[in-house]
Amino acid sequence: MTLLSFFITTFLSVFLTVMPVQTHAEPLVLSRMPTAVRSSHEGHLHTLILVDKKTNQLHLAHYEADDSFKILKTYHATTGKVKGDKEEEGDLKTPEGVYQFSTIRTPPHLRPKFGPLAFYVNYPNAYDQIAGCNGDNIMLHGTDEPDRLKKDFDSEGCIVVQNEDLQELKKVIQVRLTPVMIFDDLQPQYKNGGRDEKLHRFFDSWIKDWESRDVEKYMSHYHTDFASPIKGRSFDRAQWKAYKGVLTNKYSKIEVNASDPFFFRHPKYTMMMFTQDYISTLKNGRKGLVSRGTKILYIAEEKGEPKIISENFSEMMW
Repeated sequence: MTLLSFFITTFLSVFLTVMPVQTHAEPLVLSRMPTAVRSSHEGHLHTLILVDKKTNQLHLAHYEADDSFKILKTYHATTGKVKGDKEEEGDLKTPEGVYQFSTIRTPPHLRPKFGPLAFYVNYPNAYDQIAGCNGDNIMLHGTDEPDRLKKDFDSEGCIVVQNEDLQELKKVIQVRLTPVMIFDDLQPQYKNGGRDEKLHRFFDSWIKDWESRDVEKYMSHYHTDFASPIKGRSFDRAQWKAYKGVLTNKYSKIEVNASDPFFFRHPKYTMMMFTQDYISTLKNGRKGLVSRGTKILYIAEEKGEPKIISENFSEMMW
């Protein structure tokens, strides 16, 4: 047994008291890779959080090699006093969508009512901002009043769990990476996950057209309402197309090695994460931009087809 395998098995048995995550004989591999890159799902503790507002449950799950989710443990969670999807500041609703934790705070930088620690959720995310939603300070936190957990809907929009449960979850949360998926009513197709061939084909085609340097084909994968803050600038679809046109004229070759893809499907949109190795070659033969990190895509339906409505890049790795 390798040291990594020993750590994973021991970690889950001690802290989660559930069945150990099984290793995978074959990792997920996209139908097309620009360069042969082995997916790294195997041997990694890729966890996510699912919140079901209808049942007031928070599920800790493991992302399996076939894009399915394996529930590891379930906790009780109290959510917003007002039912429905959050739209604006002060509406007392818990937002619905796919998020990540932007930061963690502990006392004395945290009010006592939030317990021993709090994970801030990145609401409003890129999709929420395009939809015109606002508000802030949405958290996954504990409480200094344990009796609050006896109520199903008692927060101002946050997700509240027992302090000991939060300490347990802290061990598997990666700030700015671990997805937290919040549902009004978590249906089996979203709770269980699973491979979506249409999304995989869309992703493969997008990578292929990106490498082709054909700006028209590349932009055909982008939503009419595309908007994204990239490299300190805010781009709409027309601006993004113009920017990519400049790069096309600058480079003679673009290589995008995409590996370790993860799809997080929600009724509103899909968030996708993958490891991106980007290499560009200038027309004089020298190397241009070379980067490696995690690319995050927000994919929404437009006329029945998946389109990228926002994207961002981080040098952090899940």
